[in-house]
Amino acid sequence: MDKYETDFMVFKVTDGPKVITEALNTKGKEGWNMRGIINIGNLNLCIWIVRNITSVTPDPEAAEKSMLSELWSDMKDIVD
Repeated sequence: MDKYETDFMVFKVTDGPKVITEALNTKGKEGWNMRGIINIGNLNLCIWIVRNITSVTPDPEAAEKSMLSELWSDMKDIVD
């Protein structure tokens, strides 16, 4: 099941779109996606951002098979 982290950012409209774009691009590199935006008092924008924080539980059996596969590279097809 996916898990998400939610945050928000507030910008002054007078700062212009370049400031907002740069901030969103920076957050985007960290895995954040914009999900919503509202205007607050005609001078501020509140932007909601979300990122997936689902972790994958390691499978010890698959890890062992992979390690054996790498050790015995000619036998990749034999180890299932």
